[in-house]
Amino acid sequence: MNKKLKTTIKIALFIGFGIAIFMLVYKDFDFNNFFNTLSDIKWGWLIPAALISLLSHISRARRWQLMLESTGEKPRFVNTFFAVLNAYFANLAIPRLGEVTRCALISRYEKQDFSKVLGTVVSERLLDLILVAILTIVAFVTQANVFGDFIEQHPEIKDNLAKIFSPTTIIILAIVGIAGLCLLIVIAKGKLDRFKICQKISKFINGLWIGILSLKNAQHKAGIIFHSFLIWTLYFLMLYLCFFAFEELSGLSILAALMLFVAGSFGMIVPSPNGMGSYHFMIIQTLIIYGIASETGAAFALVAHGLQTLLIIVFGLISTALIPVVNKDK
Repeated sequence: MNKKLKTTIKIALFIGFGIAIFMLVYKDFDFNNFFNTLSDIKWGWLIPAALISLLSHISRARRWQLMLESTGEKPRFVNTFFAVLNAYFANLAIPRLGEVTRCALISRYEKQDFSKVLGTVVSERLLDLILVAILTIVAFVTQANVFGDFIEQHPEIKDNLAKIFSPTTIIILAIVGIAGLCLLIVIAKGKLDRFKICQKISKFINGLWIGILSLKNAQHKAGIIFHSFLIWTLYFLMLYLCFFAFEELSGLSILAALMLFVAGSFGMIVPSPNGMGSYHFMIIQTLIIYGIASETGAAFALVAHGLQTLLIIVFGLISTALIPVVNKDK
């Protein structure tokens, strides 16, 4: 199978997977009613949300520039910015393709070693993982009472949780977890490299470790940490501003918005174009816990995700067109 055909099949599978999830989530949604009520949405709130989205991309580009400078390189900001926008655009086709794309662009236009550039991206992902973990803990701790009340009001959920978290299940999970950790250590040491899947896992684990070391030795620690928090703060504010476009959601607290943001972030992990379907599912189910009707939650998810996707397409097309222009001398 030639490379172009293989890539085409991959794109088709990812897009098809996203469409399938989306159709499953929205199979009972009344789109006619949604289009009829579009005038009720306060679209003005989406303008500052879009501006904040652009600021988050600027901040991410600046953080990456600082991380690249820690390797001894001096990339131009305009190139890191356009490369980041290209990465988001590429991810619409194949999840995680954007990470390779932006590394290739910087390697090409800044004449930098590809593996060194890729190492900084690994470090970035590690930082993002840590911040998502912190946000998740904060969200669940501060909203524990909301989930507690919801479970109390739905005895069937309480019974299912009791079965899932029985002493026997916890012991089994602990044994499996310890065994899994031991297996990962063995794989990371390259003991099972004769298996292709183990090679990939080993490469990923060692890449994370290299990322940890590069962060430890980074020259611009304060700037990198500042932009890391700023990026995720801006991501959150973008979603929070979308709340006010819907009358039913405008009364929810900022902590409820944080929980929704965390849920949506986990929805984006699923390998579908920009979290298509999975993001909508997580948003709808989380809003139901806060007493928001599924129809309203589905409409909000459509608007919030639609805005994100539209901005990625617009910014992506602009960056794709401009990056060769600003580097015409190269």
